Amino acid sequence: MKKIIYSFITAVIAVSMLMVSCADKTDNNLNQTGLIDQSGNLITNTLIKTNIAHFSGTIPIWATNGKYDYIITTNISSSSGRDSSDIEIKYTNDVIIPNEPEDPSEYYKIFVPYSRTTYHTVSYKDTNKLKQIWLEQIFRKSHSDGKVFAIRNRDNNRDINNFQNLHNHNGEQRYDYYYFNDDGDIVYKGGDKTRWQEEIIVKRFVGAVIVDYRKLIKRTYESLPYKQFDQIEHTGEWTIGGIYQMSVTVNEARERFKGGGAIDGVYDFIAARKYIWLKNDHGIQYKTTFLRQFYSINFMEVLVLNPYGNEGNANCLGVDAYYAYFGDGTDAEGVSMPKGFTPENIPYMQDPTIYLARRPESVVALLTHTTTFTDAGRNFKYLAMPGHKY
Repeated sequence: MKKIIYSFITAVIAVSMLMVSCADKTDNNLNQTGLIDQSGNLITNTLIKTNIAHFSGTIPIWATNGKYDYIITTNISSSSGRDSSDIEIKYTNDVIIPNEPEDPSEYYKIFVPYSRTTYHTVSYKDTNKLKQIWLEQIFRKSHSDGKVFAIRNRDNNRDINNFQNLHNHNGEQRYDYYYFNDDGDIVYKGGDKTRWQEEIIVKRFVGAVIVDYRKLIKRTYESLPYKQFDQIEHTGEWTIGGIYQMSVTVNEARERFKGGGAIDGVYDFIAARKYIWLKNDHGIQYKTTFLRQFYSINFMEVLVLNPYGNEGNANCLGVDAYYAYFGDGTDAEGVSMPKGFTPENIPYMQDPTIYLARRPESVVALLTHTTTFTDAGRNFKYLAMPGHKY
């Protein structure tokens, strides 16, 4: 396959990071992570914002499979001295695409707080090593304090010393948190509507990939110009992400957990439910509820534990989810086939092999949606906190 040559019009992403840090006492680590070239040198700022791109030979699949609305033209052009096989693609909006050297290596330096070593130089093809690094992070291998990360549920506002304790919920004594089992699966300890003490695997760990941290810039609400989802900024700082497939479908989660109170948060952890603003045919904005129509257990997301999104809680990590999604947010709960779900794009929502051992710039481009589960703006208390396993 011919080398892909990128030509960019606009400037490098302006990187700004939240200055809240965990116990690792890190500052802005952007210039310490990035792609390694063939000489072993670090190449930073490898994500670029553009509205025009040129490709020589083969266009990457993410730029041609119809999943991006902003692709409007493709042209074969030999003008301006470029090769006759050069293909120009124009976009209606800025899009993040990779800025790779012509001869990159397969190695990246990534920042993973709480893993055995804070920085790792690892090949994106080394799926076993990446899986190990993810497990090191959730089990806090850099700390010898006997603690591991557990995730506080949505309405659980108790502190580090109490979030894993039993509490009274409508006369029931329940737990209300998630823990990672030895395989990295996420288990809810709190039961469902009828079984108070059941431990339920809600998400299954299937592998890990290199991704960047994302930052919530602006939340979608009525007074903004129409934009369906929150505005997210790519920081360009590389880290690890765990690929998780659902063990509970969104419809099952609605039946077992939805209804208010503690366990309602489990439904949101599957559905990523939130308010969004849409426009009707008359141009009038209205508020509706977006939720992921993950109607089978094959649907997947990439979870990231974010030290810059910990809501000011030292020693804790925010919980972010990146995922490909093609529904438009208007489908009612329980639909059997959401609008936009086609045979062509279903694999991007369900097939981990599309992402495993793939160059991270391409992975980032495919994971078009972001849910910041830890989000004080929604009064959500999800947070990865040091605690005990089980």
